[in-house]
Parts: sequence; structure tokens; C-alpha cells
Amino acid sequence: MGMQANRAVERDDDISMRVRDARLRLIARSGMTSGPMNVLNAVILAVFLSGGISPLVLAGWAAAVVLVSGVRMAVLLPARKPDHPLSPGMLRAFLVLSFMMGVLWGVTPWMVGEGASPYALMAAIVFIGGMTAGSALTSAAAPTAVLAYNAPAMLISAGYMAYQGGLSGYLFATVMVIFLAVTCKLARGFSETLTDAVRSNFELEEARRQTEAQAAAMTRLAEHNDLAARRAEDQARANAAVLANMSHELRTPLNGVLGMAHLLEEAGLEGEPARMAARVRESGQSLARMLGDVVDVARIEAGHVELNIEDMTAQALGERIRRAAEPEAARKGLALTVGYEGETDRPLRADAGRLFQMAQIFLTHALRTTSEGSVDVGVRTQLDSAGAARLRVTVRDTGEGVPDSARTRLFDSLAQDSVDPYIRANGAGLGLHLAKRLAGLMQGRVGYEPGPAQEGSVFWFEVTLPVSCKADRYADGETFSLTNRRLRMLVAERDAARRSVLLGYLKSFNCVVTCVGSSTELVTVLGAAAYDAVVVGLSLDDCEPEDACDDVRSLASTAAMTPVVRLARDLETPVQAGAAETFVRAPVSADNLKAALVEALASDLAASATLRRTA
Repeated sequence: MGMQANRAVERDDDISMRVRDARLRLIARSGMTSGPMNVLNAVILAVFLSGGISPLVLAGWAAAVVLVSGVRMAVLLPARKPDHPLSPGMLRAFLVLSFMMGVLWGVTPWMVGEGASPYALMAAIVFIGGMTAGSALTSAAAPTAVLAYNAPAMLISAGYMAYQGGLSGYLFATVMVIFLAVTCKLARGFSETLTDAVRSNFELEEARRQTEAQAAAMTRLAEHNDLAARRAEDQARANAAVLANMSHELRTPLNGVLGMAHLLEEAGLEGEPARMAARVRESGQSLARMLGDVVDVARIEAGHVELNIEDMTAQALGERIRRAAEPEAARKGLALTVGYEGETDRPLRADAGRLFQMAQIFLTHALRTTSEGSVDVGVRTQLDSAGAARLRVTVRDTGEGVPDSARTRLFDSLAQDSVDPYIRANGAGLGLHLAKRLAGLMQGRVGYEPGPAQEGSVFWFEVTLPVSCKADRYADGETFSLTNRRLRMLVAERDAARRSVLLGYLKSFNCVVTCVGSSTELVTVLGAAAYDAVVVGLSLDDCEPEDACDDVRSLASTAAMTPVVRLARDLETPVQAGAAETFVRAPVSADNLKAALVEALASDLAASATLRRTA
């Protein structure tokens, strides 16, 4: 509390100093302006007073006005420089001179003689009112200066009107006193407004400094976190590589164990030895599958994964699942059914082996935990308006189910300090974790829910796949490596700075980039080679960006189907999907550009999986 109180006192002192400096600067500026006005008005009033006043008196009065005005300006002249503020002594001299100037204007009615013009008295009163009003405006930053000038001017002239007597004299005197009170009140109001304005400006500056300091701190924190994340990622990949190498080395003695078990079974053993040899073979096969899962998880962690993109159908996947599960289901006396829903015979572009691997993980778990009843597999294909298909595979069993304690992080049990006893006993942690990682690799998801009436389990995975067509860019059986393949991007932007930013972002996304500056070059380059996507900036040499997008769509080749990401200002959301292109808000950031590319390449499974930060 003491530190906060001290900071509050320092803040109030700083505000008071700023208010004082602002007032002194305003007084210096206004005083330099009011000096010539006093001299000019004195000359004009002298014309009205001539004829009824002694020339010597009038000349002396005018000379006094000029002298006082000149001295006032001389006092304020040094304060016009930024490094010479108005000192307290200069301010006191200014107040004294203002008082003297007010006295000079206040005595003008007393100078009017009988031979003066009939308008002389009226002119004197008008000039007094005008000069005091001007003083209230120009010197309002310091109410004491207004009072020093206006009080003698108004009170002395009001005394003259009261001395004249009569209703009009007293009325004029009263009006002049009221006018004096109003001008002083206005000066005080302006002074308070100035104080509030300086305080608000100070608070804004302090808030700006705090914001800048917080932004700098956040930037340093983000850089530190990014560096730590990169180091952690590198360490994770190194650990995954070690784990994968260890798994490969373990396969050599394991293959020997499996080979010996197979030879023992073929040696004609009977009774208990035969059952022991079978148990050794089954355990070895289970261990081999687990090592395979370990290798797959390690390769995913290390980024060394390949997807074999080819035409496949959901029906063929379901038949493969049925053939793989039938022997084990028959051995345990379980009913196995495979059901289909939707257009399951529609050719899709996917890695059928990885899809089968995820289904097999769920089937293995279902067959292991089900002793009686059935295992039902559901395969569903649902087409959407974007021309893609959502493939969902569901595995239902009537087994023991998953206890509540194991459902919280069923697919992430390996990341926990302690593994649930159910998961450990059934050996499901590694397989379910691998299924989740494979689904994520294919832009999909996995899930679990209890069976009907809380009996059994329901495991499922869902992925979005492009529908196969003749214009597909990949041939059947092509192997797509997530490590080696780099997306090809074409950037169309005239501005060199903006083009460099886009180039840097795209290179960090594992992309090979070609840059052009006009729509003509864009069409020419796009027609000569295949690109995964086109990024159109905010300006081109020969046309507007939207016209360049129309030129791409009007190409008489498959290049017209190339996804387009276009920068646009004033978007409500950072990324917005359009009918012909995907928009990203400018100025663009790395995250927004990547999100726009993911949206534009949503129908291209291989390209979406390849798009990742590499630097």
C-alpha cells in the first residue's frame, strides 16, 4: 500500500507540473497576441475621444498603453522558447502589468469630456467590454491574470457609471459588475477543463507506455516460449528416433522367439507343452504388434510418416475389416457383423492401410474385452456440399466396457503419470493413442462412448476425404512422404515488402514459392506448371486482385481448379471462406495465412498434412 500511495503522490505531482507548464505556455502565447490588440484598440478609441479631451492627456494615456503593452511583450518574449519556461518572477511581472493595463482601460470613461463626440462614452464602454472579454479568452489559462486585468477595467468604469447616477447609470454599473463575475467564472471553468485535459492526456500517455511495455514483455515471452517449444520439439523428435531404433533392434530377437515357437508347434507337441508353445507364439505376436505401434508413434512424433494415397471405397474397407476379425471372433464364439450406410461404394482418395490400422486397433480391443455376445462394425459415408466425404467407422461390442476412471483421457493415457489399471491390464493405451495420432494425421478425430444401457463400448473414428475424380493429381499407389514433399505456392503481389513477408511465411510452411507481380505473369506461370495453391496479394501491376482471380478461373485447363487464397482488408474474421477463393485479413500474420491455406486445401488430404511450420 505504501508503494501505491507514493506512486499516486508522484502521479499527482507530475500532473500538477504538467498543468502549470501548459498554463504558462498558453499565457506566454496569448500575452504576445494581446499586446498588439491593446495598442490597436487604444489608437481607435483615441479617435473617438479626440476633441473632448486634452491632447496632452490623451497622448499620455495612449503612450502609457503602448508602453505597458510593450513591457508585457518583453516580459513574455523569452518564454516563447521551449527551453525557457515562464518563471514565477516573470509571471508576477505579467500580473502587475496586466493590472496596470486594466486600470488604463478602466479610466477611459472618466476621460470623456463635454466637448467629446456623443459616441465617445459609448465607444469607451464597448471597447472596455471587448478587451475584458478578450482577456477572458486569451488569459483564461490563469484566472488570476484575468482577474488582474478585468477587475480594475470593469470596476473603475462601473464606478464612473454609478457616479453619473440615474437609473441608466446604476443599471450599467450593475451589468459591468455581473460581466466581471461571468468572465472570472468562465476563466475558472476553462482552467478546470485544462486540468482535466492534461490529466486525461497524462493518463493516456501512461496507459500507452504501459501497453508498449506489456507488448514488449509479451513479445519477449513469446520468443522465449517459441524457442522453448522448438527445443522441446527437437528433443521429442530425437527421443522418438531413439525409440524407433530401439523397437527395430528388439524385432531381431523377437523374430527368433516367434520362429522357435512356430517350430515347436510344428514338432508335434501335445498336451500342456503344445499349449505353452501356442501361448509363447500368441504373446510374441502381441508383442510384435505393440512394437509396430511403438514404431508408428515414434515416426509420427519424429515427422517421418508416409501416406499411401490411392482410390479406395468404404465397402472394401469394411470387407477387409470383416476378413481380419472373423477368425478371432469365431474362435471366441462371438457374432461379427459389418453394416454399411450411405454411398459406401463411392471411390475416395485415402490411405486405406492407415484407415484399416485404426479400425483394427478398435477391433482388437473389442475382441479382447468381449467374452460373449457380439461385435458390430458400422461403416458410413456421407457426402457434403464441398465435394468431400466424411467416412465414419464405428466398432460396438457387448464386453465389459470401460470404467469411468479410464474414460477421462482414454486416448492419451500414455501421457499421464499413472496409467489406469483397466488400460494397463488390457494393453490398450498404446493402440488407442496411436489411433488418435493417425486420425489427427488425416485431419480426423476419434471418440468413445458407452454402449446402450451402459453395456459394452463404442469406439469410432471419422475422417474427411476427397472424392476420387479423373482430374485427381495423384496416381493410384503413389506414396506421399510428409517428410520430403514440399508444397508449391505461387504468389502474385506487386509490393516488394508485402511479397517478402508472404515469401517468408510460405517458406516457413515447408513450401517452394514462385513470385510474380502481374496477372499476365500469374496466368503464364500457372499454365506452365502445377501449383498446390495461389496466394493473391493486395496489388498487381496490370489489374485488380479480384480480376486476377477471375483470370485464373477462366483458364482452359485443370489449372483453373487451383485453390486461391486472397488477401483482403476489413474482414470481420481473420479467415473467411468464399465461393471461389479463401480470404485472409490483411495485414496478414503467419497463423492466419496458414489457417487460410488449410481451409483452401481442405479437400486435398496430402497437401493439408504437409502444411506445417518448419522454421
